[in-house]
Amino acid sequence: MAKRELPPATLAVAQAVAAVLPDGDVVVGCSGGADSTALALGAAWAAGRRGTRATAVIVDHGLQPRSGEIARQAAARLGAHGVDARIVPVHVAPSGEGLEAAAREARLAALADRGLPVLLGHTLDDQAETVLLGLLRGSGTRSLAGMAEVRGPFVRPLLALRRAETEQACRDWGVDWWCDPMNDDDAFARVRARGLLSEVAARLGRDVAPALARTASLARADADALDAMADAVETGDLPESARIAALEGLPDALRWRVLHRWMARLGVAAEQGNVLAVDALLTRWRGQGASRCPAGPFGASAPTCASPGVRAATSRARLCHVDATDVSQDLEKVLFTSDQIQARIDEVASQIDADYEGRDILLVGVLNGAVMVMSDLQRAMRSHVEMDWMAVSSYGAGTQSSGVVRILKDLNADLEGRDVIVVEDIIDTGLTLSYLMSNLASRGPASLEIMTMFRKPDAAQMEVPVKYVGFEIPNEFVVGYGLDYAGRYRNLRDVGTLAKHVYS
Repeated sequence: MAKRELPPATLAVAQAVAAVLPDGDVVVGCSGGADSTALALGAAWAAGRRGTRATAVIVDHGLQPRSGEIARQAAARLGAHGVDARIVPVHVAPSGEGLEAAAREARLAALADRGLPVLLGHTLDDQAETVLLGLLRGSGTRSLAGMAEVRGPFVRPLLALRRAETEQACRDWGVDWWCDPMNDDDAFARVRARGLLSEVAARLGRDVAPALARTASLARADADALDAMADAVETGDLPESARIAALEGLPDALRWRVLHRWMARLGVAAEQGNVLAVDALLTRWRGQGASRCPAGPFGASAPTCASPGVRAATSRARLCHVDATDVSQDLEKVLFTSDQIQARIDEVASQIDADYEGRDILLVGVLNGAVMVMSDLQRAMRSHVEMDWMAVSSYGAGTQSSGVVRILKDLNADLEGRDVIVVEDIIDTGLTLSYLMSNLASRGPASLEIMTMFRKPDAAQMEVPVKYVGFEIPNEFVVGYGLDYAGRYRNLRDVGTLAKHVYS
């Protein structure tokens, strides 16, 4: 009977809604676009057959000219087809995650306000875009899992349907829809992802959206299974040595999840790099010191939890970051905080990306001081980069450059025809770097430039052209962020002037 009542596209929408429609009344989030308009009409059809009610809620974010008029027009179109539609104005407060994320949070909060199940109109095309964005974030299986069909009060009935089907369904129902100009604005990541998908499909000669949507289903099943296994891990009552052994015996994917949850409960940034650093304390203990976790210091006095291996890990090394407060007696003043350093690293990385667009870069780090800046710089860059290292000594344990140059470790890479950037932590006299650049230039690179995090113009004894400079600093002895005195202070996140009593 249903097949005789509705054309194919409208039937597909209606049946998709009916298959997952919760018991009782529901709310349908509607923007006035084709996807949500078709969803509202399909929900009204399915709910009517069950004797329940589907109410369309149109959230007016107030972010566009005439937004109120657009909302009223959407409500009128639905009302003309017998759908009860209500308009809810919201205020979108700017957030650190951007306008798009803030608008989404405000919208979902307004839709869930009535305490009813909420139907959302995301399609297979939206799912493909979400998976692509997750892939670019590189956050593992969960980031590839896309949007869940059901999560909390939110239900997405149309994840198996294409955007073209919802548009055809609207035509079959005889209803127009609103085309949001923000859907064509490249300022939004999702719009850029949509364009990239179209380009990839054109280059490959096939539609890639279905494959990405299938990836989401498979990845979600895997991620759910691993999360459930991580939830089941409990070793809090075991002796410390047994807790370490229990964690060490877990597969990487499961152990990392357990550590991630523990770190999140402690309120630190549980990014993959931090998780792996903590994991090394458990599985590759070689006497290493503190593991720096950026959200704040914690250690023996950290909040306790039932997480396996919490005290086992902290008994091996205190999990903390070292900032100026930890060595305040050794510093005369702080020149740059870690936040200022990272912001400048991001700026320099963007400049290098622009200058070397379409070219592969070989970063040559000068050990040991450049380890910090080299690591942060390459992570901040979008370009493809390779890394190699040299060890060149002129300092020893003193506080002024000696001018005596020794190559302790040479490069593994061949520089012939390569675009090379030498990465330094600091340039003062320029004697060491002048020798190094002359040596590297003789190896035939296509280009050879210098990036240094800090430069002391007043200390220069040799003019060395430097293309990328993080900060210029006074001619004083500074430590932190890879800069040391007699091997100490390299792990200091801030950069400050060393107090004279330390070396006098």
